[in-house]
Amino acid sequence: MRTAAARLLAAAIIAQAPAAAHALEGEELDALVARPSIGLYKAYAEFKMAHYASAREIWNALAHAGVAEAWFQLGILAEDGLGEPRDPARALDLYRRGGEAGSSKAQYRLGILHLEGRLLPADLRQARYWLAVAAANGDEEAARRLSSLPKPAPVTGP
Repeated sequence: MRTAAARLLAAAIIAQAPAAAHALEGEELDALVARPSIGLYKAYAEFKMAHYASAREIWNALAHAGVAEAWFQLGILAEDGLGEPRDPARALDLYRRGGEAGSSKAQYRLGILHLEGRLLPADLRQARYWLAVAAANGDEEAARRLSSLPKPAPVTGP
């Protein structure tokens, strides 16, 4: 029941938004931060409509309020250069913040980036670490990718 109410509220918020992107007023942004699931939904709707500045504004507010998923979404904007110049270093920092805050999507993304050597040099140890963290947080694809990695070499004595 609670999910249905959240969806209705999100639909109402989106329906009231003008067709063009606009800067959110303080009270509107505060309301979205107070209900993070609605804020994430609204920001994603803005993202899908290519209103990247509005999406970024909401995700920034959510991220600074402690919503881990928002850090991941900000990383996507920076990595792909959506509404801002592409910035791989910033994307990595945002993914790392999200991963450390508990976003399994950010953790998985970091694992894949380390595994494939995109945005930074390949690092199997870091790939294994981030995929393991994501898998521990319920990400099934991370668990599958982790299980397909070569096993680490055993540690030998001096």
